[in-house]
Amino acid sequence: MLFPPKIAPIQVVVVPIHKKGDDGKALALYCEDVCEALGRGSVKVKLDDREEPSVGRRFNEWEIKGVPVRLEVGSKELADRSVTIARRDTGEKMTVDREEVLDNIERLLSEMQKALFAKAKAFLDENTREASSFDEFKTIMNSTRGFIRAFWCEDTECETKIKEETKASTRCLPLDDKEEKGVCVHCGKLAIHRWLFAQAY
Repeated sequence: MLFPPKIAPIQVVVVPIHKKGDDGKALALYCEDVCEALGRGSVKVKLDDREEPSVGRRFNEWEIKGVPVRLEVGSKELADRSVTIARRDTGEKMTVDREEVLDNIERLLSEMQKALFAKAKAFLDENTREASSFDEFKTIMNSTRGFIRAFWCEDTECETKIKEETKASTRCLPLDDKEEKGVCVHCGKLAIHRWLFAQAY
């Protein structure tokens, strides 16, 4: 799972990487400083300073929770006054100076938001099909499925019959939909909107 940054409860998780012989206190203070810097920029950040479970397990936990960005901070980053940024969407990693972390994170979150939106929009467009007849409607439902855009008379009994025959029901009326003159894909009555149909799982 991956939350788009704008709706992610946590946008960035900071994970200190402790090794034997490290100055744990200095690393903890450095990570807190990084979190404060991101917080001042209104980034929703979480410090995961647990000693257990292992670092790899913690990385996995945050990926499962859909956090878009992970900051890894170990002795090398502490010495260099840097952080290592890991993107959840591409798996790409990069190291940036501590003073540049806020600018880089804000830019990265914006890029990820746009990329995820474009990907979702492309997927929606590729999986939305038009049906001008009920035969076409049924063919789509028996093959590719996805969303079907079709005129509907807005009679609930008609929708019930469509669902009984195809398992599809109305999902929504698009916000940018304009009134048109048409006939219902099922009953042939007057219809003025093309609705989106799909099977609910």
